[in-house]
Amino acid sequence: MTLVTPVGTYSKSGLWPRISNGPDLTNLVLGSEGNFGIITEAVIKVKPLPEAKIYDSILFPNFEVGIEFMREVAKTNTYPTSIRLLDNTQF
Repeated sequence: MTLVTPVGTYSKSGLWPRISNGPDLTNLVLGSEGNFGIITEAVIKVKPLPEAKIYDSILFPNFEVGIEFMREVAKTNTYPTSIRLLDNTQF
């Protein structure tokens, strides 16, 4: 236990180190980038390769129509690998 008195003197009671020797299990579970934990089980979802690869662009008359298109795609069972909506008037 460490004590700092009102007059500023510093004293330490106990001669043991702050951290004991041996593996630090805290760093095994808690890392510098957050909680890593230990993976004990994983589920992998495998999908077949697509039958065709189609690369294309669609030009919409305005941004609002593009937003509506994105909403409609989200409602379907189609899962495009990449889909973007850009406002080219800003470039």
